Amino acid sequence: MKRAVNLRLEESVIVTLNQLTEELHTTKTEVIEKAISFFSKQNNLQHHQLLQFAGKLKSKDINCILQSIKEDNNIKHFQRIQDLKLEPKL
Repeated sequence: MKRAVNLRLEESVIVTLNQLTEELHTTKTEVIEKAISFFSKQNNLQHHQLLQFAGKLKSKDINCILQSIKEDNNIKHFQRIQDLKLEPKL
């Protein structure tokens, strides 16, 4: 789902944005989305779906949270395996 966003851009950036939309026959939204995607790939930024719920958390913080969740799941999985190792019924 797309949401409206207000940005303050330098005049030169607005001119470039307008030129790109005309030359590429696309929308400003499309140009900005592609630019952000390109920038994140260039800087090895990972997008986690969890970020949409994270407010102002940074990717580093999200990675720590995800690692904690994975470790917690591993512990629970290990505990479930331990629980399954029941004594055989006689």
